[in-house]
Amino acid sequence: MPAPDHALIDRLERELGIGQEPERPIRPDRTVCLIKDCDGDTTELRTLSGVLMMRIHEH
Repeated sequence: MPAPDHALIDRLERELGIGQEPERPIRPDRTVCLIKDCDGDTTELRTLSGVLMMRIHEH
């Protein structure tokens, strides 16, 4: 039985987002908009493995 290819396993885990620490929210106590008193919604788009791809803010 051949030995596992650890370099390949590490690369695939990085590409799939497996085993990575989740990102911390950007200023969770503040709004993300520069418009004063904006109460618009912010939507996060994530991959199936949960990696954040983008945030969309609507006014």
